[in-house]
Amino acid sequence: MKGSNILDTNRLKALMSFDVMDTNHEAIYDEITSLAASICNVPISLISLVDDKRQFFKSHFGVDYNETPLSNSFCKYIINDDVDLLTVENAENDDRFKNFSIVKNDPGIRFYTGASLTSPDGHRLGTLCVLDTKVRQLDDTQIDGLKTLAKQVVHLFELRKAKKLELDQKLDLERKGKLLDNIVSATGIGIWERNLANDSLTLNEQGLQIFDLDKNALKGFKTEDWFSRIHPDDLPEVKKKMHDCLNYPSNGCNVQYRLLLKNGKYKWIYEEGKVLEWSEDKQPLLMYGTIQDVTEKKTFATELQRVKNNLDAMINSSRDLMWSIDLDFNLITANTAFHDLVEKIQGQPFKEGDPVFSDAVPQQVTDKWKEYYKRALSTGRFSVKQKIQDPSKFWTTYGLTSFDLMYNKDGEAIGITCFSKDITSEILSQQVLLSAKEEMQKIMDTSLDIICTLDEEGYFISINKAVEDIWGYAPKDIIGTRYTELIYEEDIISTEKNAESVLSGNKVVNFENRYVHKDGHTVPMLWSSNWDEKDRVYYCISRDNTEKKKAELQLENSERRFKTLVQESSDIISILDADANFKYVSPSSTKVIQISPEEFEGQNAFDYIHPDDLERVKTKFNQITQNDSIKIEPFRFKNKFGEWRWFVANVSNQLHEPSIQGVIITSRDINETKNAKEQLIQSERRYKTLVQEGSDMICIADKNAIFSYASPTSTRVLEITPEEFVGTSAFDYIHPDDYDTVYNEFMKILEVSQVNIKPFRFRHGAGHYVWLETAITNKFDEPTIKGIVINSKDVTTKVQHLNAIEEQNAQLKKIAWTQSHIVRAPVARLMGLVDLLRDDKEKLKPEEREQILNFIITSADEIDHVIKDIVENTINAIDIEDIK
Repeated sequence: MKGSNILDTNRLKALMSFDVMDTNHEAIYDEITSLAASICNVPISLISLVDDKRQFFKSHFGVDYNETPLSNSFCKYIINDDVDLLTVENAENDDRFKNFSIVKNDPGIRFYTGASLTSPDGHRLGTLCVLDTKVRQLDDTQIDGLKTLAKQVVHLFELRKAKKLELDQKLDLERKGKLLDNIVSATGIGIWERNLANDSLTLNEQGLQIFDLDKNALKGFKTEDWFSRIHPDDLPEVKKKMHDCLNYPSNGCNVQYRLLLKNGKYKWIYEEGKVLEWSEDKQPLLMYGTIQDVTEKKTFATELQRVKNNLDAMINSSRDLMWSIDLDFNLITANTAFHDLVEKIQGQPFKEGDPVFSDAVPQQVTDKWKEYYKRALSTGRFSVKQKIQDPSKFWTTYGLTSFDLMYNKDGEAIGITCFSKDITSEILSQQVLLSAKEEMQKIMDTSLDIICTLDEEGYFISINKAVEDIWGYAPKDIIGTRYTELIYEEDIISTEKNAESVLSGNKVVNFENRYVHKDGHTVPMLWSSNWDEKDRVYYCISRDNTEKKKAELQLENSERRFKTLVQESSDIISILDADANFKYVSPSSTKVIQISPEEFEGQNAFDYIHPDDLERVKTKFNQITQNDSIKIEPFRFKNKFGEWRWFVANVSNQLHEPSIQGVIITSRDINETKNAKEQLIQSERRYKTLVQEGSDMICIADKNAIFSYASPTSTRVLEITPEEFVGTSAFDYIHPDDYDTVYNEFMKILEVSQVNIKPFRFRHGAGHYVWLETAITNKFDEPTIKGIVINSKDVTTKVQHLNAIEEQNAQLKKIAWTQSHIVRAPVARLMGLVDLLRDDKEKLKPEEREQILNFIITSADEIDHVIKDIVENTINAIDIEDIK
């Protein structure tokens, strides 16, 4: 809008341009406020124009003053807030208006609705408003009527402004026509000009639309064409009015008629016209006028009359009493029910103008009603509820009588309107409903299940207190919430499908989903719901399904365990009668003894028992009739292949259990266990022999070499008992010269699985050192050991032998070195003599050759003696006893 502020200068200029402020009453505007009050059924209606200091009432219906200051103005909010319509149903509860003097004091305004008076150029001038001293609401028809009247006021302002411009500026007719056409165009009014000399018609754009013509059709449009489109019932009056208007002198004319449109329908036209130009012989030459489409207004007036007629019929057909009196307590008017009651009491009805007090009524009753009327005159509207007891008929009735003031158009009180209604049925219904509601609420609040209602879109309307225990929310937190906001995400689609099914008329029982508790965990719910088509409401009951789900899970687990134990177990579960005949055998029999349950049908259990065990087993079995349960020690049972398997059995007496009626036997194959026990005994015997009777010493130590165990052989090997070893460190016994080597080797075990430590010296219990050869193994990951296993062997004798051998080898080397020089001299001579003979080639004399041969023989003997000496020296150097 152009300026939505009270002080906007352009707005104030626009207001002043209409020259309507501080003008006298005009009937046309008073008719509009009267009509607005009638349409809206309120006592006060105003045409309020707002300048920068006050609001001036161009017309006021129901009040007797012409203006008020802005401090008491409702209408200024339409301008400041820039709205087309403002409604205040109860000003007493509105912070903007509750302190207004007209709200706090007389007349005690409560209700206000104002429609903006907006100029064609967008400036808000004020309002057409209706007010009441009671709280109320307008329906859509009343609001539309108020807006239409507001537009009509602006149209009148525009016409007023046009007239002012016409008078002030004294423009020529064409200019006046154009200006009026612009103004009327904004108000929806068509302007026409009829040239009577050539029977031609001119229309503005709005007029063309109203006449349902285009410019081309208008060129040949004659008066007879116009007459042909007027409804036959209206044509005579139109012709008469036009004839009167064309007779000199003419003051103009107006007429309403129905005009036929191209679509075959009629619209109501309101037309005004006047002859503006006459010939010298007083013949009309030029006629000018306006047309309006009043179809909506005509329809509204017709509808208003119909409503009025219906209202009169309803008032007079009502059993409730309605009457009004003047200020002197004389009857103004009353409905049929009132007259019938008065006639019943005093023998004849009141007539209009008669006093409403009669001698036929007890004085205390007359005094009571006088006080009611006086109170209405002093305070205005109020109601009285009366309880009437009739001892002769033994019942109580209730009545509600309302009193209110009537005002004339000037706002002056002229009488009192009264309405009395028998509310006995309502009171009793309220009492019954209240009692039923209280009982229902008690039932709902004591229920452990959730009871709730939801609207068609799934929003909670009501819910009982059980929701606090089940979902963790208070009822007020749930009401107004859509169920999808609380449901576990994976269940939303299935729940919505279920809701659609219920909405289509299917009653759903035992529907399961999950809701999210306030603390975040899910709660399984079990629902029953029904849709009430009349109330358009879901009625639902829901139960916390947690325990049931737990029970189902337990049952499922129990069944799974049963299947595992009975069908997949290595035990055989059988049911026998009192004579040991098979009634049932679990499927595990096929796996354990290769005999299917079907093969046992009709067989006796004793037929499968080893003869040596039969008597003992029978004796035990027969004891079950006097005991609840017994245990049968190991016995042999024949399998499919005739092999005997060892079993133990637990027997339970269920002969009196209706679902069993037999003896339950749980048999376990211990054949492998029995063999394993034998092997274990032998293994333990071997272990004892190896560990306790062996020559090796076995110990267990931690990563710091602290002994936690030593085998009994420690006593024999080192004369140190196992108890003495436990808690001591292995390094405390190591010879100082071997300590570093052994320590470094020992620490390797933390990174590898096994380490072999070469012989080292270990202190004997007697104090001397012995040589030990040790293998250590990392067993930290072995739960039964969690340490380092040390296996040590006494190798003192071996070490001593090795040392002796090394000593003898050294002596032998020495002998070999010494003797090699003795042997090498004769060998060298021998080799030289041989070379001499080889190179001789018969140069030597025989005696020389003989001499050389003698030298050779002598050298050979010498070598032989040397070799014998070496062997003898070597044998003497070796101590055979030391090597053993």
